[in-house]
Amino acid sequence: MEIAPSIASTKVHSLLDEAYKKRVSDLTSSIKLTEEALLISKELDDKLCIGRSLSNLSLYHMIIGDFDLSINMANEAIENLEEVDDEKGIADAKYTIAGALYKTDDYNLGLTYLVDCLKTYKKLEDYHNQARVEKSMGTIYEFFGDVDSAIKIYESSIESGKKADDLNLQSNAFNPLSGIYLNQGQIKEAMDLIEKSIAYKEKTKDIRGLAFALYGRGKVYTETEEFDKAEADFLEAERIHEEMGEKLGLAMCLHKRGALYIKMDLLDKAENILVEALEYSNKRKIILIKFRANLLLHEIAKQRGNHELALKYLQQYIDEKESVINDRTAKVIESYDVINRMNRLEQDARIQKEKADIIEKKKIELDSFFYRISHDLKGPITSLMSLNYVAKLEVQDETALRFIDDYEKQANRLNNILDGLIKLTKMSFNEDSKQEIDFEKVVYDCIASYKFLSNFDSVEFKIDVDSSIKYEAEWALVNTIIQNLIENGIKYARLEDNKPTISISVKQDANGICIEAIDNGIGMDQETVDKIFSMFFRVNRTIDGTGLGLHILKRAVERLNGEVAVKSKLGEGTTFCVSLPK
Repeated sequence: MEIAPSIASTKVHSLLDEAYKKRVSDLTSSIKLTEEALLISKELDDKLCIGRSLSNLSLYHMIIGDFDLSINMANEAIENLEEVDDEKGIADAKYTIAGALYKTDDYNLGLTYLVDCLKTYKKLEDYHNQARVEKSMGTIYEFFGDVDSAIKIYESSIESGKKADDLNLQSNAFNPLSGIYLNQGQIKEAMDLIEKSIAYKEKTKDIRGLAFALYGRGKVYTETEEFDKAEADFLEAERIHEEMGEKLGLAMCLHKRGALYIKMDLLDKAENILVEALEYSNKRKIILIKFRANLLLHEIAKQRGNHELALKYLQQYIDEKESVINDRTAKVIESYDVINRMNRLEQDARIQKEKADIIEKKKIELDSFFYRISHDLKGPITSLMSLNYVAKLEVQDETALRFIDDYEKQANRLNNILDGLIKLTKMSFNEDSKQEIDFEKVVYDCIASYKFLSNFDSVEFKIDVDSSIKYEAEWALVNTIIQNLIENGIKYARLEDNKPTISISVKQDANGICIEAIDNGIGMDQETVDKIFSMFFRVNRTIDGTGLGLHILKRAVERLNGEVAVKSKLGEGTTFCVSLPK
């Protein structure tokens, strides 16, 4: 009986989740479970499941030191995940490739992959994986000798681990930080931190992580000359690493146990274990341990007076070190350039956001100011207009009446400006509920509302509205847009040698709503077009207006996340096109 695809897919993800949880205590089971998930995924021909299964499998092989196999699997995972555009899955596979690269000898390319991963994880606010990447980057910084950067990014990894609420992630960064403190002579700080790491590992039952923490404590015990405790920690860490298949961790322990025996003046024991570490690292391309083991073997040979052997080990150390330095120095600079570019981009983005926040705050403050002032002035203006009406009833002198008419025109203009400002600021402070818009009704109602304008009777209106449009928005904003488009066409109609027409169309396409207003009015030159949405800008000062209409229109369009475009030619007419997204 075949399993339904949806059930099988759910089983794949369940297997992957279980395998990932087991990785800290039973890598063999993690690999078996993931191989089972991969088999089901291939039967389903599900690219997402195949990609994620391969990505997780590559991670486990990277952990146990099968680096070539790990990289091949991760690249195959990326091919599948790119087909389904799984951004996080691609980053996970790249993280694994980075781990395989920097744990062998390609720190530069490993760092490049990590920087790429970090950008994705930051974008997704994935703190779990941010912590993992930052810890790995810290390891590379240490290799480069940039201790200050290493400390900063380890501390950042700890903070990311806290945000992810994951004790393991935090303690993973405790281990190398403790090592840095130890190298700086801060013995107590180093021991406190590594003991804290061990406590976290024991609490979470992270056996593999515990081995690295025991290794870290063994280094502190070596420094404090508590040799028996140091040896016990190294041996226990080796046992766990060997059981878990953790090749890098095992090589690190062998090297440090060799250093311990030199301190204990057990040169034969030290030589045997360091030769084992060297052979082990050569076989698995763990270059960091290779040249360090050579250096300690040089020291042993020198202490024994075997200058020929000492010279041989020293030459091997120099060759290994120089091959890394010569091949990587320029690339280290390139790597830091990649990081600096990323940091600059992030800094620029933060600055732009801060600027945008300041501008938005100032805009809100300005709107608030306009709103208060407009309402404060509305009362006195209404009183002046009332007094003007009374004066016209009482005054008989024709000269005085002409002055009163001029006064009335200016009072009306000021009142219109206040009405415009109130309408403008209401857009910022009012949150009208959305409703379905009947565009045809809105258009005809707006046309009817402008019958009082002097040019109205001369204008011919052509209306083309798609009645099937389904669109919800704040009615007041849509009404404001259409009202201002119609008012603008009427006011700036060209009456001489011309039949004024205004064509209003409202259509719907795949992107949203398109409102178009075309007139054959007086038109504008490009310099004027560039200014028309500015507050208080008036195209023609001989025509009554406040200079607020088109500014209000643009604000309403922006409030609906739309755009407005204008085409115009002086003496021929103007076309406004408003695009509103669905």
